[in-house]
Amino acid sequence: MTSNTNALEPVALTDAGQRELAAALRRLENGRGLIVRLADLLGGAVSRAGKFGLRQIGMSTGLAHKFAGVAEAALSRAYDVAILGLGGRASGSAGLTRAGVMASGAASGFIGMGGFLPDATFTTLAIMREIARIARAEGEDLSSDDARRACLEVFAFRSPADNDESELGYFSARLIFQGRTMTLLLSEVAARYGLVLGEKFSLQAVPVAGAIAGAALNAAFLEHYRNVAAAHFIIRRLERAHGQEVVRAAAAALAPLAQMRATRTPDAPFMPA
Repeated sequence: MTSNTNALEPVALTDAGQRELAAALRRLENGRGLIVRLADLLGGAVSRAGKFGLRQIGMSTGLAHKFAGVAEAALSRAYDVAILGLGGRASGSAGLTRAGVMASGAASGFIGMGGFLPDATFTTLAIMREIARIARAEGEDLSSDDARRACLEVFAFRSPADNDESELGYFSARLIFQGRTMTLLLSEVAARYGLVLGEKFSLQAVPVAGAIAGAALNAAFLEHYRNVAAAHFIIRRLERAHGQEVVRAAAAALAPLAQMRATRTPDAPFMPA
């Protein structure tokens, strides 16, 4: 009688897969505290004024709803526009994208409140295009609803709404999104991303920061979401190859090591690429 024991044994990650997963988890770990790092990027009085602005926004439910609305409007069509021209070999230049969002942020910072909505819309579109480019490079089919959902999810990871700051918080967030309709997913992601946009606005609106702050904030935003997207789609590729349970078990095993690094090594200064 032939034994089926081997067929029931879980397939562990290869050494290469373990290294890729560990690198992806480090990207997620380094991505936390984005807004604090943005405030530090501006330095001194600007940083203090920005943090005061964050507290003010946190106290206003009405403003939170408004920024969620801005986020939902920006995200609702961003994917369809972002993937145009990405068929075949990925085209375009990451350097040009960065220059574009910096120019948008500078214009918004110079104009003031009137420039924020166009800037948020353009920057969200540019970030979505970078996310889609990374997704395609990691083997995602951009024509599928699954890829669309995965790209949208990137905007919700590491937001102020996430209370769990460990790497496993990423997997918890994905479980929350699982099975939701596209409409509900968009609403949830927009609520989380809207908080980030609100905090960005409070920093960008500091009078002494102006156009320089807008450019620096947008460059930092773009780099942050690139890193989160890279981690997200590496993990999804590993899950397709080895199964979700295997990858999540490996991530759980790696989490204590990441916590040890966090307690022994102070956070490195944030510098946009």
